[in-house]
Amino acid sequence: MCSAGVCWNGSPQGRQAMNRPPCWLEGAKCPNNCAAQLYRRQVYNETPLHGAWSGWRLAGARLVAPSGEWIAPHLLDRWLWRHHRIFER
Repeated sequence: MCSAGVCWNGSPQGRQAMNRPPCWLEGAKCPNNCAAQLYRRQVYNETPLHGAWSGWRLAGARLVAPSGEWIAPHLLDRWLWRHHRIFER
């Protein structure tokens, strides 16, 4: 729902405001591509990854696989430390 340049995410947890990005024209159907990326980044704290990590994304502090499974930072840190101890001597 958009009005006066401010959009609401409509989430059941509460209403979070997002200012209209400059690429989102007044009266245009919401969202266009760059506005959708900005919306996901600001409201849901999601960042898509590219290259070898294509399909993965960062959602908050979690690394999320294309299948929807996620890895918490403390687990990823533990796995990388263990990998280093086993294979990188």
